[in-house]
This record gives sequence, C-alpha cells and structure tokens, in this order.
Amino acid sequence: MKDDSLNKLSLKNGRLAKILNHKVVKAGSWYTFTNFFTKGLAFLTLPIFTRLLSTADYGTVSLFSSWASIFSVIISLDLAWSVQRGKFEFKENYNKYISSVLFLSLLIFLIFLTIFIIFSNFFLRITNLTSTLFFIMVFEAFFMFVQSFSLAKFRVEYKYKAVSLITIISSIVGIILSIYLIRNVFIKEPYFGKILGNFLPLSVFAIFFIFYFLVKGKELINFQYWKYALVLSVPFILHNISGVINSQFDRIIINQYLGASPTGIYSFAYNLGTIVNVLFTSFYQAYNPYFMEKMEKKEYEKILFISKNYRNLFAVLYTLILFISPEIVRLMAEESYWEGLYIVPYIFLAYFFNFMFTFETNTEYYFKKTHYISIGTMLAAALNVILNIIFIPRYGYVAAAITTDVSYLFLFVFHFLITKYKMKKPMYGLKFHLVSLAMALGSTFAFLILKDLIFVRYILCGIIVIVALRMLLRSGENEKKR
Repeated sequence: MKDDSLNKLSLKNGRLAKILNHKVVKAGSWYTFTNFFTKGLAFLTLPIFTRLLSTADYGTVSLFSSWASIFSVIISLDLAWSVQRGKFEFKENYNKYISSVLFLSLLIFLIFLTIFIIFSNFFLRITNLTSTLFFIMVFEAFFMFVQSFSLAKFRVEYKYKAVSLITIISSIVGIILSIYLIRNVFIKEPYFGKILGNFLPLSVFAIFFIFYFLVKGKELINFQYWKYALVLSVPFILHNISGVINSQFDRIIINQYLGASPTGIYSFAYNLGTIVNVLFTSFYQAYNPYFMEKMEKKEYEKILFISKNYRNLFAVLYTLILFISPEIVRLMAEESYWEGLYIVPYIFLAYFFNFMFTFETNTEYYFKKTHYISIGTMLAAALNVILNIIFIPRYGYVAAAITTDVSYLFLFVFHFLITKYKMKKPMYGLKFHLVSLAMALGSTFAFLILKDLIFVRYILCGIIVIVALRMLLRSGENEKKR
C-alpha cells in the first residue's frame, strides 16, 4: 500500500512538473512577471518624475506620448497583426516573410515621412508640437511599431526570455537615462530629457531589429507576402486607432483648449489608475483561462459562481485603493499636482467599467464574434471624441474624466446588449451587472462624501476588510460543498 501511495505521488508530481515545464505555462509566467515589473516600476518612479517635471512639462510629455501612440498605428498600417498568422501560413519561409513585411513597413514609413515633411505646417498645427518634437515623435511612433513587430515574432516562437529581457531592459534604461538627462543636460527643458530618455533606448533596439531581421530573412520584395500582411492587418487599423483614441484623445483636447499644465495634472491622475489596472490585469489573467475551460465543459453555474466571487473581491480591493487614494496622491507628487485628486475617483470608475465589460467580451471571444468588439470600440471612440470636444472647453479636465466614464459605460451596455439580444448568450444576466454597477457607484459616491474625513475612511476600510474576509471564508465553504 505504501509503495502504491508513493507511486501515485510520484506520478502526480511528474504530471505537475510536466505542466509547469510546458512552454505555454513558462511563457505565461515570464510575461506576467514582466508585465507587473514594468508597470510597477512605472508607478514607483512616478514620484520621481512628478518632482523633476512641472505640471506643464508632464503635460508636454503626455501629449507627445498620446500622439506617438496614434501615429504608430497609422504609419505602420498595423502590420504587426500579421506576424502571428504568418508563422503558420509560411512555415518554411517565415524569416523571409518577416524581412519582406518589415521592408514594406519601412517603405510605408518613408512615404508617410515625406508627406509629413511636405505638409509639416499642417501637422504641427494639428499636434500642437514643436517641429523638433513632432519629427522625434514620428520616428518614435515607427520604432514603437518595430519593437512590437519584433516582440510579436519572438512570442510566436516562444522566445519568452528575449521578450521579457528586452522589455525590462528598455524600461530600466529609459528611466535611468531620463533622470540623467533631466538633471544634467536639459535642465531648462526637462520635458525634452524625459522624451529623449525614452526615445534613445527604443531607437537602439528598433534599429538593431530592423538590420537583424532584414539580414536574416534576405528577402525584401515579395508581393505575395505583402498582400497577405496588408489584407490581414489593414481591417484592424480602425479598431486599434479607436482604442488608442478612447484612451489618449482626452489629453490632446485638454492640451488644445486648456494648455500643458492641466494636461499634466490630468495625466498624473490618470496614471494613478495604473494601480487599479494592475489589479484588473492580475485578476483577468487568472480568470480568463478558467472561463474558457468551463465554457468548453458547459459548466455555466460554476462560471457564474466564480465570477461573483471574482467580482466581489475586485470590488473590495478597488474600494480600499480608492479610499486611500488621497494619501497616495500626496505621496506620489508635490502640491502642484494635488488638485488632480478631484478626478481620481472618476478615473478609477472608468477602470471599473472596463472590468465590467470584459465579462461580456469574453463571451464574444469564445464564440468568435470578435467583430462586435471592433464595432463597440469604434463607437465608444466616436462618442468619447464628441463629448470631449463639447465639454472640455466648458468644464475643464473634470469633464474629460467623466466622458471617459461615459465611454466605458457605453462599451459595457453595448456588449451586454450584443450578447443578450444579438448573440442570445446572456451568460451573466442583468442582476449580476446591476450589483456590479451598484458596487462601483456606491464606492465612488461614498468616497466623494468622505474624501476629507480621513479617520472615517480608514474605519470603513477596516470594516470592509473584515466583511470581505467573512465573505471569502463563506464562499470557500460553499465551493467545497459544490
């Protein structure tokens, strides 16, 4: 009997080791660590840069980054989308495919660069950037694409260590170089130091990858590869631009109507949402595989049960972070940024709405109805742009935060209606979402009332923790019974 037990234990350990050593699990672990490391590093260095940069400098950097994100999708025609599919379509000639598509992206970039030079005055008025910053931004946009293109190739080949190392090294070098340039070189123009600090390591990696892939593939012009990549990628341009606009356009409008300083304050408050975003990412990475697994088995009751616990735990942690956010704001930045505290609850709320609509998009993904996701993103982006143009000039950056809430709430309502009435797959139901909405709005309203009462806020935090622990214990007991 003892030998049998040992054999079973050995077998189980062997299976566990096999699972842990699987390339997918290893890759996922490395990517998760990298994601948390880079986002955590960005958050931890936030107090440094808010003290090195004035609100106006911070706003200029934010405006630059927003335009770079938008231009990156445009000038690359989003060709990085074709990298993964190309691996399976052109198995024997994959490196040739990569070099040819990358060469195509270079040609497209040169065409756009020529247009930008010819019509530079027009684009300078549109972007509200200086000539120097504009052309640095254009090159950064292209290098961002090259890096994402390169990392996509490494991911599909399961070179996860290379992906992680490149991402981490770029982040660390960018931060160190930015601090050095701000303090020692661009003392009078610190925003320029921050921009160049990010740009230089990105450009070095990108230029290296361009030469590396072109030399390795040894094929530049192949119309078959070009056609395949364009047909696959171009349809996603509107979707991806819409996504970027939904997250970045508010800063552009704020800068246009209110100036760099309000843009900096708004961007700082928005970046504080990284805390909630990291929380959401960690939850989602754990929940999504479970959802897909149970959907395959048609175990819908288990999905709903776990989803409720998942939602409740997220809501508790979200509320705790929200309630201590005034202290986080004061810790993270000097006094000139503190007025951003007034929009923090609205920005946090946007992340909660983002959390809510992913329940429905998971269903769309599973049933391969991804075109609804693209439609929703484009409609939300259009709504966001219209509302920002109307309300930001009248009510300032507070309006930008609220319109972001409206856009993400629209996305949730849109996807709920699609899954319920169009797809007829109401996985969660109206009651589930109404409870989620009540949690989000209840936490926000409570904070707005109590934001100046630190003692009361912290007492409530303690009560919430105790209640949450009791809920988790009860949930664990119910799970065992099931």
